[in-house]
Amino acid sequence: MIKTVSKKRKFPSTTVIGSYPVFIPAGLMSQHAAFADEVEDPIQSTIELSVRDFLSAGIEYPSTGQTRDTFVRIFLDPDYVSGISKHGSETIVNGNIKRTRPIRLDDVETAKEVIPAYYHLKEPVTDPYTLARNCRIEGSTYGDLKELTFAIAKEIVRPELESIQPFVDYLQIDAPYFSVEPFKDYFKDLYEEMLSGLKRPVVLHVCGDTFSIFKELTKLKADVISLDFTSHDRLLEEVALRNFDQEIGLGCVSTSSPIVESVREIAGIIQRVSQKIGEDRISFVHPACGERGLSLDSAYQKNVNLTLARNQVFIGEPLAAHSVSLEESDYDPNGYFLIQVDNQEQQIVVSFNSYEHVPLVRLQSTSGEKLISAIIDNKIISDTEYGKRHLGYVGYEIGKAETALRNKLPYRQDRPLSLPGIY
Repeated sequence: MIKTVSKKRKFPSTTVIGSYPVFIPAGLMSQHAAFADEVEDPIQSTIELSVRDFLSAGIEYPSTGQTRDTFVRIFLDPDYVSGISKHGSETIVNGNIKRTRPIRLDDVETAKEVIPAYYHLKEPVTDPYTLARNCRIEGSTYGDLKELTFAIAKEIVRPELESIQPFVDYLQIDAPYFSVEPFKDYFKDLYEEMLSGLKRPVVLHVCGDTFSIFKELTKLKADVISLDFTSHDRLLEEVALRNFDQEIGLGCVSTSSPIVESVREIAGIIQRVSQKIGEDRISFVHPACGERGLSLDSAYQKNVNLTLARNQVFIGEPLAAHSVSLEESDYDPNGYFLIQVDNQEQQIVVSFNSYEHVPLVRLQSTSGEKLISAIIDNKIISDTEYGKRHLGYVGYEIGKAETALRNKLPYRQDRPLSLPGIY
C-alpha cells in the first residue's frame, strides 16, 4: 500500500525565500542594456531556469528567483522611482519619492507563465524600513527616518504589492533589519497601514536571530511569520512560549553554508519544531534565507533534501520499491520495442516490432517527451496490466536515450549509460 498524508493532518508546503544562484555574466547584462530591443532579455531566461529548478526540487510555492539588481537597490532605482538619485553606491532622496511604474510585475508574470496551474507563486518585496535605512536624505523633503519609512511604504511598497498580487498566491515582505536593530514602536502602525485591504495573504520574513523580537513580530499585520530555526534553539522555546494568531514559516536549511544538510538532519529540525509548537501552526518549510550566495548545485540539492525531509516527517519513510519478474506469457502481446540513437541525424529512433521482428511502427524525435506522447496517442502498447509496465520501462529507456543524445554519450538499450570507452 502507498502511504498518503491524512486529510485531517496539517501538511506544510515547501517554499523558498526568494533569490536563487543563476548568474548572468556582466558583459551580457551591459549588452542587454545597450541593445534592449535586439537582445533576448537574459533575466527572463534565468527566471525560467530558476522556477524550473524549484519545481524539479519539489518546491510548491516558488518565487521568481532572480531580480535585475539587489532586493534593496531594485526598489530604489531612479528608473522606477522619482525623487531618488544615485551617487556611486549611495542612494540619495532629494525630492518627493513616488513609484513611477511597476518594478517587478513583468518578471512575476514571466514566472507565473512557467509554473503549472497546480503550483503556486510567492514573491518577496523589500520592507520599507530596510529601504529607508539604505537611503541618505538631502534637503528637507523628509524630516527623519520614520517619515521616510512611511513614505516608502505608501509610495513604493504598497503600490508594488498591489500590482503583483493578481499573479501570486502569497505576498512576502523581507525585513532583514528587524533582527539586527532595536524594534521601533511605529512598526505596528506602519504594517497596518501598508498591508490593510490587500487581497492575498502576507508572509513576513525576518532572517537571523529573532529570539528577542519574536513577541514584537506577532503584533504586526501578517498571516505567516517566516523565521530561521537552523541555529538558534532559544527561538523555538520563545515561539512555543507565546500566544499568537499567525502561522509559522519554518526555516530549516542553512543558506550561509555550502554544505548540503542530510535529509535526516533537516527532518530533525522539522520534527522538533512540530512537536514543540504543534504541526498545525506550520504553514511552510523553507530555506533559512535567500540562496543567492550558494552554488547552483548546492542550492538545488538543499531544496531537494528539504522536500524529502518534509515528506519523511509528515508521511514517513518511503516504501521500498520492488518488481515482479515477468514470464514469457506476461509479455505485451502486441510486440516489443527497440530504442536506438542515430548520432549522425541526432535523433532518437523508436521501433515497435512484432515478435517476428517486423517493425510495426517507427517514430523519431530529439524529445523523449514527444516520443512517449506519440506512443500513448497511437495506442501502440496494449491496454493491459503488463502493457502499463511496458510503458514504464519504455519511458525509462527513452529518458536514457535522450540523456545520451544530449551529452554525446553512447546509448545501449537495457544497459546503464557509460562514459565513452567504458563498457
